[in-house]
Amino acid sequence: MMWRLPTALLLLVLLGHFGHGQTPQPAQRTDSVLVAKTYPLLALLEAQPALRKLVQADKVLQRTAQRQAQRSYPLLAARPANLQRYVDSLVWQPREIRAIGQELARLYMANKAFETAVQPLLGPGGRYPLYAAQPDTAALRLAWQDAAQGLNRTLRVYVASMRPRYPVIDSISFPRQDAAFAQALQQQVQPLQKRSQRRPATFYELPLRAALAALRLNGRDEAARYEPLGAGLNAAPRAAVAGTEWSRFPYTMILVPGMGPEQPGVALDSMSAYRCRLAAARYRAGQAPFVVVSGGHVHPNKTPYNEAVEMKKYLVETLGLPDAAVFIEPHARHTTTNLRNVNRILYAFGFPTEKPVLTVTDASQSGYMVTMAERCRRELGYVPYRDLQRLSDTENSYFPVPEARQPDPLDPLDP
Repeated sequence: MMWRLPTALLLLVLLGHFGHGQTPQPAQRTDSVLVAKTYPLLALLEAQPALRKLVQADKVLQRTAQRQAQRSYPLLAARPANLQRYVDSLVWQPREIRAIGQELARLYMANKAFETAVQPLLGPGGRYPLYAAQPDTAALRLAWQDAAQGLNRTLRVYVASMRPRYPVIDSISFPRQDAAFAQALQQQVQPLQKRSQRRPATFYELPLRAALAALRLNGRDEAARYEPLGAGLNAAPRAAVAGTEWSRFPYTMILVPGMGPEQPGVALDSMSAYRCRLAAARYRAGQAPFVVVSGGHVHPNKTPYNEAVEMKKYLVETLGLPDAAVFIEPHARHTTTNLRNVNRILYAFGFPTEKPVLTVTDASQSGYMVTMAERCRRELGYVPYRDLQRLSDTENSYFPVPEARQPDPLDPLDP
């Protein structure tokens, strides 16, 4: 689905874009949130000047970064810029990804300060639970590979117009090879490219800044909205978690997935309201101490309304549930990530993860959940839950798994 505003007006709208009821955030803060959520390894290097200087001084990494800048700069500087050729020159090639991974592993083995800083990211309890059983150097190479492939995907989709996984809701906002978009991207990236040709840059800096600029120009800051997630609409329920007497309840949480209306201007779909009513009845029956409503800015494309926010309003203001009983999970864009993202809340906010979660939704989606493990493996690389069971036409139960904390850099709108 493509916006049909004139491109110049569209750029103005996107540069000032923010969610319904949200305060605009400075670009620097948005970028830092996106990096932290999507590329934890790069976020660590960004946050620690000593580590950044170490990788900047590494001759192998420096040569790779300089070659990338030299091959891509002339293509971006051209008038008009050929965005497809620019992206082809900027993305990491498989041999470069391997070489950088090997050099990072060598640094890890050779430099104690580097090892000490990076190891907590890789081990049990770190940001890459899928790789925690691997040797540290292997986990480090995989973490870097994830970042490189994620940057490649973002550049291909949001600069070169590659078809994303879900094109109706996730596509680029501009026509292919749009001149105004190319010029705006040039203005944001060229100063960095000029500097990187003259002095050492962090090896990942150029594609990372280009990817962030592309997301910013496309108005694709969904993953940074509502962060930190423990504040705002989640402040009261999060504070209530510590005092919860869990033994009184069979489930930790009642998960309600949202459904976005396809009509512009509609805040809450009637099916989402129906699901909320089902969940409210289960909450009042004492099945769980909390309800979590899950869904992002999804349908129609770039809607200003957030499914989770609107469902919480309905549960609290219309159905009378306590504000402190309702969490929002405002980022999920698909049923697979409804479950994955709610599991992240359970681990982040101190829920007992040995107890099951109850899902409450309409019969069609409830039945679909039982069959979606293969889709999870295909799209996420793993199944972010275990022992999912059908309880009734509208209810399932499952247990969370720690792998759900693994970031997905291939989906920058909800990593």
